[in-house]
This record gives sequence, structure tokens and C-alpha cells, in this order.
Amino acid sequence: MSELIENKNLVVELKSLIASTKEQVAISVNSSLTLMYWQIGFKINEDILKNSRADYGNQIVHSVSRQLVEEFGSSFSKRNLFHMIKFYKVFSDEKIVYSLSTQLTWTHIRSLITIEDELKRTFYIEMAKLDKWSTRTLNDRIDSMLYERTVLSKKPDELISYEIEKLKEGVVTPNMVLKDPYVLDFLELNDRYLEKDLEDAILRDIENFILELGNGFSFIARQKRVQIGEEDFYIDLLFYNRKLKRLIALDLKLGKFKAEYKGQMELYLKYLEKYEKEEDENTPLGIILCSDKNQEQIELLELEKSDIHVAKYLTILPPKEEFEKRLHKAIQNAKEKYQIKG
Repeated sequence: MSELIENKNLVVELKSLIASTKEQVAISVNSSLTLMYWQIGFKINEDILKNSRADYGNQIVHSVSRQLVEEFGSSFSKRNLFHMIKFYKVFSDEKIVYSLSTQLTWTHIRSLITIEDELKRTFYIEMAKLDKWSTRTLNDRIDSMLYERTVLSKKPDELISYEIEKLKEGVVTPNMVLKDPYVLDFLELNDRYLEKDLEDAILRDIENFILELGNGFSFIARQKRVQIGEEDFYIDLLFYNRKLKRLIALDLKLGKFKAEYKGQMELYLKYLEKYEKEEDENTPLGIILCSDKNQEQIELLELEKSDIHVAKYLTILPPKEEFEKRLHKAIQNAKEKYQIKG
């Protein structure tokens, strides 16, 4: 019997060793391939620059691709060679490329080099590294315009740069986690529904809701009872975010944001801080989800300086072009207001 146990232990250890080695080999191979693609992009780009003819670039890529594909396969198609050139142009520092190659795959990088805005691109790079996003997850986040929906994107560029530098150190701030709007189209709600219907739908699809909430959320309670004196209040949904080390109270409202919602959330947060917060945790945070809001009202109530975040939610996603316009306009308006204040 003891021999069987020893054999099982040995097999477990060997399996662990083999799996670990395979993973290291895969990382090493990926890193080597990524560095090779960057070097190919560098060499082709240098060759193109040496020739001043306008049509030379396309000709050389076409010719080189044809010859490389014959010997090495479709990885060196014309399209991929242009990706490699773009890779070199976007990341001209080989040290940065080496760091990227050890944590992200070539398919990650192909998605990232299409992002022209450097701050936005760096945000996705660091989030992908921190949360070990697959290529599919990265593309889903880009398609859902995650960056544009974060509070971070609406801040001055200097603050975005500072917080992204902190992200490189593994420090996640509320500005990176909180969004506006939240897209809840997966709930498939009808045109008419009550707050309870919205809450029920979220609980039925809590996994997707947590994915939409973002980095590090875990569900704690529904209708969390808050007893103050002889009165009972109820927090719609209570979460914890391990990245922020904070309890997150979430209140669902069907209509437009009203000023009295602030006092209600402040009461919840004070209660949570006094009775629920652990010693190593940060101050609780509140999210009020509404179907609409007036931004000037939010500013006058100075909620952006508080631990209360007011955001819209969308149960039906508008056409992509319209959605992009809305988000870019919101970012532009926010940045203009910061400039005026400055």
C-alpha cells in the first residue's frame, strides 16, 4: 500500500515538473518568435528607408513575403510582414520589446499595435499583463471600449500617465476599475422592468455582471441589511474588490439620478466603514447605477471628489459608431473642463 502511495506522489511530482517545463518552453519559444518578428520589421523598415521611391515599400514586402512563405510558411505572409513593420514602428525600443515578449504573445501584440493612442495602448498592455488576459479577452475589452468607459480616460493626460506608471507596479486605482457607462446588454431585459427585475436579472447572470464590473470583484450579498437604530435599510448588492481592498456598495436606480441618492449612499458607506470594514481594508466605495444622470448635478454635489461613483447603465447597446461618438465626446468634454479649472 505504501509503495502505491509513493508511486502516486512520484507521478504527481513528475506531472508537475513536465507541465512546468512545457510552460517555460512555450514562454521561451513565444519570446524568441516575438523578438524575431520585431527584428524582421526593423530590417525591412531600414531597407525601405534606404530607398526613396514611393512604391518601393510595397514591392519589397511583396517580394520578401513570397520567398519566405515558400520556405517557412504562411506566418510570413504579406499582411504579417506589414504587422512586423508596424510592430517595430510602434515599439522602437528593443528593451521594451523584450519585456513584452516574455508576458504577451504575438497575437496580443498584433491587436495592441493597431491602437494609435499611446496612453490607451499602454493601459491595455498593463491590464493584459496584470490579469493575464487571453488574446480573446484583450480583443473583447478593446471592442467593448473598456478604456474609454473607465473614469481614468476622462482625467488629464498627466494623471493618466501617473496612474499607468502605478499600474506597472501592480497598483490598481478606482479610476481604472470604475466605468461609465456599464453595458448590461447581456441581461436581455424587456423595454419595461422594475428595479427588482433588474436586480433579479443581474443575480441570474452574476458571472457576466462581475466581468463587466471589472478587475477583482467578488459578490458578497444581495439586499444587505443595514440596521441603524430602529430602522432597517438595504444595500441592493454588496461586492468586495481585492485589487482595491474595498467593500463596494452598489445601488440600482431605474430612472435619472436624484440628489437624495447621495445621502442614502453616504449612510451605507458610513455603516460599512464602522461595522464591516476589516483593519487591512480601505474605505468602502459606493456605485450608484442609474439609467440616466445630469453631469452638472454630479459636479455640483462634488461626488467626483467623494467615494461615491455615479454611472449610467445600458441594457441595450447602441450601434458601435454612435457608442464611440458618445464616449469620445464625454472624454473630450471632461478634459476641457479640467483645462478650464486649471
